[in-house]
Amino acid sequence: MTMKCNPSSLKPVRKFLHSQVPKPISRHEYRRKTDENSLALYDELFKFNQLITRQPLPAITHFCKVLTSIVNMNYYSLVISLIQRLDTLPLESDIYSTNITINCYCRLNRVDLGLSVFGNALKRGYRPDCVTFNTLINGLCVTGGFNYARQVFDEMLGCGVNPNGVTYGVLINGLCKMGEIDHAVVLLNEITEEFELSGSSSVVMYSTVINALCKNGDVDRALSLFNEMIVKGVTPNVVTYICLMQGLCRFGLREHALRLLDDMLCSNVTLDLQTFNVLLTALCKRGWMVESRNFLDFMVERGLIPDTVTYNTMINGNCLVRRLDDARHLFNVMSCGCDVITFNVLINGYCKENKIHEALRLFNEMCRHNINPNVVTYTTVIRGLCLVSRLNEALVIFYKMQDCGEMANVVTYSILIDCLCKHERVNNALSLFKLMDDAGVAPDVYTFTIVIDGLCKVGNVEAANELFDELCCRELEPNVCTYTAMIGGLCRNKRLSEAEELFVRMKESGCEPNVHTYTIMINGYCRNGKLNEANELFVKMEESGCFADGCVYNTIIQGCLLQNEISTAVWYLDKLSENGFELDSYTEALLLRFQSCGQLDYSVKKAV
Repeated sequence: MTMKCNPSSLKPVRKFLHSQVPKPISRHEYRRKTDENSLALYDELFKFNQLITRQPLPAITHFCKVLTSIVNMNYYSLVISLIQRLDTLPLESDIYSTNITINCYCRLNRVDLGLSVFGNALKRGYRPDCVTFNTLINGLCVTGGFNYARQVFDEMLGCGVNPNGVTYGVLINGLCKMGEIDHAVVLLNEITEEFELSGSSSVVMYSTVINALCKNGDVDRALSLFNEMIVKGVTPNVVTYICLMQGLCRFGLREHALRLLDDMLCSNVTLDLQTFNVLLTALCKRGWMVESRNFLDFMVERGLIPDTVTYNTMINGNCLVRRLDDARHLFNVMSCGCDVITFNVLINGYCKENKIHEALRLFNEMCRHNINPNVVTYTTVIRGLCLVSRLNEALVIFYKMQDCGEMANVVTYSILIDCLCKHERVNNALSLFKLMDDAGVAPDVYTFTIVIDGLCKVGNVEAANELFDELCCRELEPNVCTYTAMIGGLCRNKRLSEAEELFVRMKESGCEPNVHTYTIMINGYCRNGKLNEANELFVKMEESGCFADGCVYNTIIQGCLLQNEISTAVWYLDKLSENGFELDSYTEALLLRFQSCGQLDYSVKKAV
């Protein structure tokens, strides 16, 4: 083999790998220098060291066994380095060592180098086997080169190598990952009709396609394929059931999901605790707590002991359906011990229901359980306090978090900055925004948008504009909320031409305005007496597929009335009524004022 690469290797073995004359190293010395997690690796390196010092050198198969063990530990670059070391020795390689090399390159996403090794092997007269082709096909599929994988598959057939279940499974998996699910179904049907594959290969392929269909939202076809595999005598395994069950639960198909669960339990599919927790999670995410509880009781009867993950899942499910008493009861009866996730889930449940006293009590209880709050815990409590406008307490928790050595993340900062802006403490929000940058926490688009909106609402449009430009300089894309906040600030400060420019720029950047953006622009035109522009923008909004809501209608009706455009106001008033929207209090007050002055005709009076 003649391969050129510069793979990284582990520091403890670098000296050994580059030594010209390897010296035997004591196993005890390896063990002394490494921790327990590295013992298996160093045992294999010790064996490798012994092999290369033997005279005469053993056959390549002995080295392949050691290299395979290291590959199974995921040290692919190291294996390539070891094979390069073997290339300097008078040792004849074979197809097995070639397969190991190709596999390592493919695992490192260097399929190009794997193909180069493959070409060299053909030149040397090695006959590639099914493993060789499967490795290359899989590597190409993983890196998105499915068309090239098909070419390698054709080459495989041309070499007279018969594909096996693994080959077809890899091709089907590649098609599914590319989103070519229809082609995957066609290929699956062709394979099952033309070839007799082992049961394990068939069930893997069916499970792969069923999973892809479910993720694509085509649950009906997934169910049909599931029934088809049973008719063809392919017995579903636990993975098949999990894929389909998750799909059914995700789309709320309750009856189908429960029927499938019954079928699975009746078919005596072996469920370990991890698999059980996956299925329980699917049920709990939909809030089907009665069924989740029955499933839990059934599994306990079969001798399965719930663990912390099981209880966390059930507690979270109860919180989702606002059954906090049931969630708290489960927390109290946990026999396996709670963890930080347990506290986070329950604290979050209390905060969402504005039960901040219970959330804080539980937060303080963590110390009694010798569990340290993490960033999620602190952030959840801070959010809960902000939701009930207890900003100062939220800031106390924030500083306590820092004192405890827990680093706040972008979500934590954004929540506090948002709350400060809502309480018109924009200067404090700006200070925290700068502190965030100094702490090495990069603000995201959401954080920028909060500060820009806060500055605009207090009339500091210049500072908001500077932040908007900084956002773009950081290669962050403003979203519809960012543009809307900035446009709103410009309109409120009578800088309509700049707002128009930004509105155009927004559309040119591919960010489509929403109904709130249009409302702000229409309001800006109305306030500046530009009713024609307001009417034109209203028409463009509807033509773009963004339909007006009650707020838009009220805004433009108010503008028309204030500009004494009564007939236009009446037209919009009729539209508002036709679409089932209602007048807001200000529009109604304006209409009543015009009515009292005798400026409205009978039809408008009737509408009012």
